[in-house]
Amino acid sequence: MLKKILIIALFVPLLQGCTVHKFQKSKSLDGGYAVARFGYVIPEYTADLNKKAPKDLKLAKERYLRRKWIVENYYIQMGKIDTYFRRFVGRYPPLISSLAGNVFKTPFNIVSEYRYDHNEAYRQRIDKADAMQKAKEDARNKMIMEKLYEFIRQDLQKETQNPR
Repeated sequence: MLKKILIIALFVPLLQGCTVHKFQKSKSLDGGYAVARFGYVIPEYTADLNKKAPKDLKLAKERYLRRKWIVENYYIQMGKIDTYFRRFVGRYPPLISSLAGNVFKTPFNIVSEYRYDHNEAYRQRIDKADAMQKAKEDARNKMIMEKLYEFIRQDLQKETQNPR
């Protein structure tokens, strides 16, 4: 038991540092510096409320270091990025169980697809349920983004009060 705990204790710090954050000039952010996490640009790391990233690399790095954990937390809540554990470890058990479960779900999926293609009432019911689910998710994501922009607004106020 102690051996397992020690192994886990050794791997947790290793997995926490397995990210690649890259500073790059972004045309969509007015030519300023943006940060990409695994190739996915997250403008809130460095940009202000007007979607303009700083042209000064030093300022971009300072903003990134202040905002990194909070911005990632909001993006994880929205489902736009995965946690480091899920990205490297937690993704595989659900994938394997999904492959095994699809053997039993396939006949039901075939019937559902057939009904969707040939039954107008069923199609409308499924489309309505999908639209309601998407509307709920969009409202939830909008609320989370508002909280994120409030954090950025406060961060920019602190930045102007305490210039370098």
